[in-house]
Order: sequence, then structure tokens, then C-alpha cells
Amino acid sequence: MHWMDLVARDPVPWLLDPGNPSVRLQTLKHIYGRPAAQLVKEQRALLDWEPVANLRRHCDPLHFWGRAESPYYGGPVGNFGTLYLLAQMGVPRHPEIEPACENLLALGRRQDGHYAPQGGGAAPWHCYAGMALHILTHFGYGDDPRVQSAWEALVETVRNDPDHLGCAMDDRACRAGAVKSLAAIIHCDTDAPGGDEATMDRLCAYLLRHTFDLEGEDSDWTKSRFPRFYDTDLIELCHVLAHTAHRAHPTSQRLLRFVLDLQDADGRWNKQKVTPALAIERIFQPSRWLTFEAVHALVLSYGGTLYAS
Repeated sequence: MHWMDLVARDPVPWLLDPGNPSVRLQTLKHIYGRPAAQLVKEQRALLDWEPVANLRRHCDPLHFWGRAESPYYGGPVGNFGTLYLLAQMGVPRHPEIEPACENLLALGRRQDGHYAPQGGGAAPWHCYAGMALHILTHFGYGDDPRVQSAWEALVETVRNDPDHLGCAMDDRACRAGAVKSLAAIIHCDTDAPGGDEATMDRLCAYLLRHTFDLEGEDSDWTKSRFPRFYDTDLIELCHVLAHTAHRAHPTSQRLLRFVLDLQDADGRWNKQKVTPALAIERIFQPSRWLTFEAVHALVLSYGGTLYAS
């Protein structure tokens, strides 16, 4: 079965609208399969796009987007949150990014190698660590020894506690942390320790053991949004699972069918939740970012050819 047989209408031309250069870039890269060398124009357009240009203009040389001594300060609109936002949008590395990343490398990591908010206690912060590794590998710091040690800390945590992965806040099961950790591995384009199959298998197994009662206690998972912060949702979950061999798992298939049921008559997916920052798209309206993720998950899960250019 070709993935396009599963959508109400082909949404890909809509994703290529130059009015959203972030989604256009991701679509050309992942749906059309264009190499990075052919995307220089799109990367430049993304850097010049007003939402990104505005963030660049507001980058303070000393404190970046918050307080330099506390990268997490300010939540989704502070240093850490802004870097994660830029990484999610696929913004390429540029001069404003480098000192902010160095700040995260210097002050966002504990002595044991784990990335965690300052004052966050001794327990692992799986969501924060996954987001930090996503940021740093996206912006080209994957080979830095400080990033390598963070991968090793993440791998050790997953190996030692594959059945629980508790939240650092209250020790409840932290499936959002598992999604963010898995997403970091998927976005890593180096041979980082976090990229080994065993770690991915443990994270996937942890997620897929959950029943996901999407019409009951887990209904909040169906309320997708972009950009995200420490939270996650069904579309992000299906997108990361689709990158793994576990996309054929019965639970993965059931979740993806649920995602398909959420599309509108034009083969698009609506934003269902208010965003913590950069509210470019309106709630309850079609989202190009979410539609790209859903389509990419379908391409990876159901095969067929990439979109013909």
C-alpha cells in the first residue's frame, strides 16, 4: 500500500508553500529526499523568515534569550526553549546560535553527564536530556566530548531502568521523556553512543507497553501542537516510532490509524492545543508542521516511493 492511498487528498503541494520555509525545507529534505547541498536557498529563506529573524534580533550578546547563568530560565521562551524551538524548525547553525549552545554545554549539564535544569535534583530528566541532545546534535555539536558524555549518561539510564523511566518531578512513568530521548537519537546524524539499536529498542518497548486509551485517560495525547516543549502528543509519538523497526508493531500501527482518523477532508491535520511559544498557526486550524510529521510517518511506515519531484 502506498502512503498516498491513506490520505483524503494529497497535502504535499500545500506543505511546499514558501510562506512557511521551515515546513518547505523539511518537506523537500524528507519527503522529496533532496540532499542538503540542494537546500541552501531554503535554509537561507528560513534564516530570513520573520519569526526566525525576530528571534535572532532579540538575542542578547551576553544573556542570549534569558539568563546566561541559568539556561533553563524562562521555560519555553528562555535560552533552552528558544534553542529547542529553532532546532525543531530546522534552522541551520548561525552566529547567534554558537554562544548560546556553548552556554548550554557549560551550564546545562550536571557533573554526572546528565542534562537537567539547575536545582533539578539528582534524578535524570529524560525530557530535558532528550531535548538538550536534540539541540546540540542538530547544531553540529554531536562530536563534542561533553555531548558524548551526555549520550553515555542517557544510555546508562535507559539500560539500568528500562521499565520505569520515571519523571524527575514526581517519579511517575515519563513517556514524554522517552519520546524526547528517542527523538534525539533519531535526529542524531553522528555515531553517538545514543544511536545504538539496543537503546532505541528499550525506549520503543517502554512506550509500546502502554495501552494508550486515546478515547479515555490518554485522550490528551490526541491534542497535537507545534512547536512543542517538554510535552508530547500522538503525532510526535508516531513520527519517532516510524523511524524505527518498531513501526510494524501492532500498537504502532493502531496509533498511526488513529492519527489517520484525525485528518480533515483535505488530508491535513489541525493544531489542537495552544503552543507555548511562536504561535504562528491558529488552534483548530490546519497545521503545516503537524501535517508534515503525519505524512512523514506515513511515508516511513507504509513505504512506497518518496514523493516524485
